[in-house]
Amino acid sequence: MAGYDVVIEKIRGTGRAATRVAEGLRGAKCSAAVPSGDAGMPGARCVGKLAAVKQALRDREQSYERRLDTHAASMARAADLYSSREDAATADLSVPAQSTGGRKPI
Repeated sequence: MAGYDVVIEKIRGTGRAATRVAEGLRGAKCSAAVPSGDAGMPGARCVGKLAAVKQALRDREQSYERRLDTHAASMARAADLYSSREDAATADLSVPAQSTGGRKPI
């Protein structure tokens, strides 16, 4: 697999990086920083807003985590495909020849 090993390893590295970021997000639990319940202000109008903000943050965290997991899995599949199939690597990872001048197509 001459010439493609570096690209394939970069693809694998991208997938591993996405996995690490997703794990970091799961560990951070940013939505947990928003207080639950009445937040020490019983009856305040902001109580409902805090719950909405907490849920919005939780939904966004889960969405980012899912998307990062999907990206990591896609990168792993691509690297496996390119490692096992020279024709796929050649077709997808080759740089097209650049025109050196001359007539341009209309």
